[in-house]
Amino acid sequence: MSLVSFMFFSHLSHMSVIETYCASVTRNHDYDRFLITLFAKNDVRENLYSLYAFNHEVAKIREAVSEPMLGEIRLEWWREAIEGIANSNPRNHEVVLALSSTFHQHNLKTDMFTKIIDARAADIYDKNPANFSEFKKYLSCTSGNLMETAAWIVGERDAHVLSLSNKVGVAWGLIGTLRALRYHISLKKISLPQDLLDQHGVSKKEIFSMEATDGLRAMIEVICMEAERYLHEITSQKNIIRKNVKPLFLLTSLSRSYINMIKNAGYNPYKINEKETVFPRQCRLFFSALFGLI
Repeated sequence: MSLVSFMFFSHLSHMSVIETYCASVTRNHDYDRFLITLFAKNDVRENLYSLYAFNHEVAKIREAVSEPMLGEIRLEWWREAIEGIANSNPRNHEVVLALSSTFHQHNLKTDMFTKIIDARAADIYDKNPANFSEFKKYLSCTSGNLMETAAWIVGERDAHVLSLSNKVGVAWGLIGTLRALRYHISLKKISLPQDLLDQHGVSKKEIFSMEATDGLRAMIEVICMEAERYLHEITSQKNIIRKNVKPLFLLTSLSRSYINMIKNAGYNPYKINEKETVFPRQCRLFFSALFGLI
């Protein structure tokens, strides 16, 4: 039996036998968050899956449309869907209906979702961020806000812990951008900050041709170091993170595993092989959950 199977069946007594639509979406498209959610309390697990399914629906818009205007239309559809949820008039859509239940059960606010939707508008225009600060602000509004909302769902109300959960999302987003670089290239899209490209003498042409220059590797190292800085800040304050919120912070364990993977590839994003590191990464996740490590 694989480690993933062991974790799944060890939690089976606390889960619905029939996987819900949102759980399936999360498992298929956001597998790392699916795994950490297995360690959350049963009464919030489906709520988290609805949140992550919403995030997938919004995040996939860029790859689903052929021109920006169509992307804007889909984003507006989701703005109106969130408004309908807030007014107890949800649209007949699998994710919207599940999210509506989560929204009212946990007293969520519309801006928790509209911040993500509005920030995702940058994706559909394929213009990379002007600078590193702008990039991290984008990640804070998307991945960061997602994790902050997840913390609210599991019962966290302390502003400082909510801020830490946002930083988990930013660190996760930094690493995720590096992991997704080859995929973004296939979409003719670059998400790396322009000021870092300029500082390290990296051209967009070199990225699209997948040239692992010294400058590119140096820039990847800088991004990894910034992610590590966020992770260190979170770990240094781990004592204020309550038990019910800790499963969300298991992303720190996975983040460190992915950073090690990138380091072992010599900061060459084109040599990353996630399949080779699945077992040690999941082992680290399991023991982090077992011993409450952050």
